Amino acid sequence: MLLAGPADGTAATYYVRQTVGNDANEGVSPKTAWKHLEKLWYLHAGDTAYVGPGLYREEIEVQNSGTPEARITFIADSSGKYTGDPPGLVMITGAEPVDGKIFVATSTPGVYSAQFPAYVVLGVTEMDSAQFRYQQARSTKEHLVDKLTELQVVEKLPSHFYYDEKARVLYIHTSDGKSPRSHEIELFRRGNGIMINGKTFVTVIGFTFRHTGDSGISFFKGSGDGAAIFNTSYGSRQGIRVYTAPNVLIYGNTLFRNENCGVYFAAASVNGKALRNIAYENVKGIRWGSKSGDAVAAENVLFDNRDAGISIEETGPVTVWSNVLAGNRLSQLIGLHPGYISDENCFERSDPQQLLADFYPYPLNDRFKTLREYQEARGQDLGSRENGCPSRPEKLDVHKLHADSTSYRERAVKMLESPVAASPNSTTTPAVTPQPQPPAGSRNTPSPGAVVYPRIKRPGVADCAVNTKKISLRG
Repeated sequence: MLLAGPADGTAATYYVRQTVGNDANEGVSPKTAWKHLEKLWYLHAGDTAYVGPGLYREEIEVQNSGTPEARITFIADSSGKYTGDPPGLVMITGAEPVDGKIFVATSTPGVYSAQFPAYVVLGVTEMDSAQFRYQQARSTKEHLVDKLTELQVVEKLPSHFYYDEKARVLYIHTSDGKSPRSHEIELFRRGNGIMINGKTFVTVIGFTFRHTGDSGISFFKGSGDGAAIFNTSYGSRQGIRVYTAPNVLIYGNTLFRNENCGVYFAAASVNGKALRNIAYENVKGIRWGSKSGDAVAAENVLFDNRDAGISIEETGPVTVWSNVLAGNRLSQLIGLHPGYISDENCFERSDPQQLLADFYPYPLNDRFKTLREYQEARGQDLGSRENGCPSRPEKLDVHKLHADSTSYRERAVKMLESPVAASPNSTTTPAVTPQPQPPAGSRNTPSPGAVVYPRIKRPGVADCAVNTKKISLRG
């Protein structure tokens, strides 16, 4: 499908509403909104799309580029100010529910199989649990190093899966060994929430992404000058992937429980900026690798990640400034041949075995538990502080997100059909991570070592939409 746009060639605004949309409409007003996200694949430079609340089991694959003066902009209208819908989450998922009855027990306790020819299974999750994705057997140490077969890995390890593409059979080992019938299982079908491959000057604002085969948002192979602002992404491989994509801004996002990273800049994704994001319970919060230098990580809150808050691997320079790195399981900062400058951060270990900074194995002895020994050895973070960091943000309740998103359409349609028009106060706005405000006077001239949490103002899409066409990431 091609969008013709206005006759005079100017930018257009399009609308998607899961509540009352119809794909036979023109999509150019809230009253003529479309229903499905596939209608948005072919936006042109300068176009804006407002997506109303609801749970979308779809993917957007961006087919055109914007320009420096006329970006393509996707906005999740969680407030309903633009689409006219009651407030709610705008959630995109790569997963589909499946009836647990399709699984049968194997000879190994806790392991179940299902003949599943419908599609290639990219992932598995239990929606009634913490909603981490099962790990794919082929990517484990047990398979790659110990040379177990994929099925043997599944038999050995809970929360793992193997999809035999030739036989079209899915094997899973549930988290507790109980039958899939006792869980709410979803299978990952789509690779990304919004896929931007080789297209430039695209902005994505305010969406919630979950459970995709790869990432919530992917800026992939040449998709430079992009921006991801105020999104939430969890339960995928990466929260946001930036791969061979220069000049990408990642601002104000909440990224958690992703199998690898909250944000991963890789393969010469130079001049990337990660500002005022929150990342927790990923393997790594923010990661730079493979010559993705000239980068900035500033005012991020990175805590309780399973490896590190920030990881800089074979790349540089990266400026690490005024971040909170707290309670990350292995180390707060990891460097592998890093080129970086770092200061005014706050480090906090929640366990005596955690490291503050780790540069192993280059050299072997550069592993530091205290800020002082790290400062003396590396000459970095001289104005940073250890302990006394601000309180960590509240973690999002994935069960509430799931309940709100799955029940939204029925609830919203009833409200729209009611004789009394829905108002912004007629339903609760979906929960977002609380953002503590910085001390007075710290915004422009922080004192040495002063670390403040991001001053993130959550949408209100009206606030996000201002000047999205003129975002500049250069210089």
